Amino acid sequence: MANSKKPVVPVFFGCDQRFTPFMGVALISLLSNISARRRYEIHILHTDINEETQAKFIAMAKPNASIEFHNIESEIAQVVDQLPIRDYYSASTYYRFVIATKFPQYDKALYIDSDTAIVADVAKLYDINIGHNYVGAVNEAVMTSMDPTGRYTEKVLGISRRKYFNAGMMIINCDMWRKKDVLGQFIQLVSFYNFVVAQDQDYLNVICKNKVHLLPRRWNMEAIRLWNVSERDYGIIHYAFAAKPWHDINCNYSTYFWKYASQSPDYLEIKSHFASITPEKLEAENNVAPALMAVCEEEIQRHDNFLRRIQTKRYSKALETNPITSELLERLREIA
Repeated sequence: MANSKKPVVPVFFGCDQRFTPFMGVALISLLSNISARRRYEIHILHTDINEETQAKFIAMAKPNASIEFHNIESEIAQVVDQLPIRDYYSASTYYRFVIATKFPQYDKALYIDSDTAIVADVAKLYDINIGHNYVGAVNEAVMTSMDPTGRYTEKVLGISRRKYFNAGMMIINCDMWRKKDVLGQFIQLVSFYNFVVAQDQDYLNVICKNKVHLLPRRWNMEAIRLWNVSERDYGIIHYAFAAKPWHDINCNYSTYFWKYASQSPDYLEIKSHFASITPEKLEAENNVAPALMAVCEEEIQRHDNFLRRIQTKRYSKALETNPITSELLERLREIA
C-alpha cells in the first residue's frame, strides 16, 4: 500500500515479438536506475508478443515498478493498412499514437524506443515541465548533421531542422493530445500524405509543429555520433537508425548496451544475433544513409510534396474544412 502513495512515473514502450530481446535490455537498464522514492508503471504496447515472453518480462517487476503488456491490435487496426513501413521501421513505431486515448488516467507519460540503454532515473526526465506543449523531445541529430535531410524538413515538412525532434523519446502531454485529438489528426494526415523518409516521426513533427519543448541532448543521445555530454550526465542512449551495437562492434556507446544485455535472459540470443551479422550485411546497412538522402532529394523536388499541398487550396481543402485539422493547417502554414 505504501507504494501507491509514491508519485507515479508512467513509461511506455512499443514492441513486436521479433524485437523483444532488445526491448528487454532497455527494460533492464530502466529498472537498474529507478528511485525508491517513486513508483513506475511500465506499459509495453504490442500486437503479437506471446504469453511466454510476456511472463519472462513481467517477472522483472520490482516492488515499486509494475510491468504490463497491452495488445492494441483493435486500436491500430483502423490505420494499419495505410501505414508506410520501410527499412528499420515496423508497425510498432506507430503504437505511441494511441497512448493518450487508451490510458486516460495519465495527464503525462514517457515514451521510449526499445533500442535504448537508459542510464539515469527517468523520473528526472518525467518531472521536466513542458507547459502546454504537445511533447518534450530532443532535436533529431540526422536532420542537423546532413544537409539533404535538413532541407527535407524545411522544404517538405515546413519545419526548421533545428526544431525537428527525434520521436524515439518523448514526454507526451496526454492531456493536450486528447484535447487536440492528436490521434484523429494522425488518421487524417495518413490519408492526406504518405511520408517516406522518417514516417511516423514526420507525422509527429508535423502535428506538433510549434508545440515542442526541446530537451537537452542527454535525454536522447543518438549513437550515430559521439556527443559533448559529460558521462555523469548521460540519460538515454538511443541506438537509432543503423547504429545498433548488436550489429556493429564499433557502435558508439555500445558498452552500455552490452552491460545491461549481459543481465538479460535473452543474452545468448542477442549474442547469436550479433554473431550472424556478416560484413556484407553490415555494409548493406551502412549504405542506407545514401539511399535515404536520395529519397529526401526526390521529396524536395516533388511538385506536390507535403508543404506544397498544404499551401495549395485545391489540395488542402479537406484539411481546412475538417474541424480536427483546421487549426493544425494554420500552424503548418506558419513560417518555420
